Amino acid sequence: MQVPLHPMMVHLPMALTFIMPTMIIIFGLMIKSHKMSPKAWLIIIGLQAVVVTTGYIALETGENEERTVQQVVAKSLIGEHEEAAEIFVGSTVLVLALSIGVFFVRREIAFPVKLGITVVSLISCFLAYRTGLLGGELVYKHNAASAYMLSEDSEINGLLPTPGMNTSESPMPVNENESLKADDNDYGHSDEIIENVEDFKQED
Repeated sequence: MQVPLHPMMVHLPMALTFIMPTMIIIFGLMIKSHKMSPKAWLIIIGLQAVVVTTGYIALETGENEERTVQQVVAKSLIGEHEEAAEIFVGSTVLVLALSIGVFFVRREIAFPVKLGITVVSLISCFLAYRTGLLGGELVYKHNAASAYMLSEDSEINGLLPTPGMNTSESPMPVNENESLKADDNDYGHSDEIIENVEDFKQED
């Protein structure tokens, strides 16, 4: 069965999204208490950039496979999942933009802004959950995975020989009755056999 790319791509942005709120709080507190350099915030920016990038890739792979899934699932259900995914990816872009912006603000107001970023990141977690829930329903409730088995069956059936097609290796059709006919070379000519029988009788 053909393995679709979309299910393989969704796990990374989902997992990182649920990790980011905790990471933002930890880094924010450590920087506020001078236990980390403000430049350590670049790690948060980098991780959030990975969330955005992989989320966008997952969104694109889902759109590429939409036509296949429509063979077995209603387009409205697919559209609902796709819309949820677009909102989720949009929220991750917002978190990234805020994370970049807070890097350049004064330290006195940076921590309250980071608390606000944490809230937005938690909203992204909810949107990721909703997107995953709708995607799971497509697979397990509406049997979206069967679309790829149908595609494989269609490819196999397209390769099966049609009735009347000569499937033998020989380019010429073979008459089965002809293959059962005796060959003179196998038993000798019939005239020679008759002469040998008459000679045997004369000797007697």
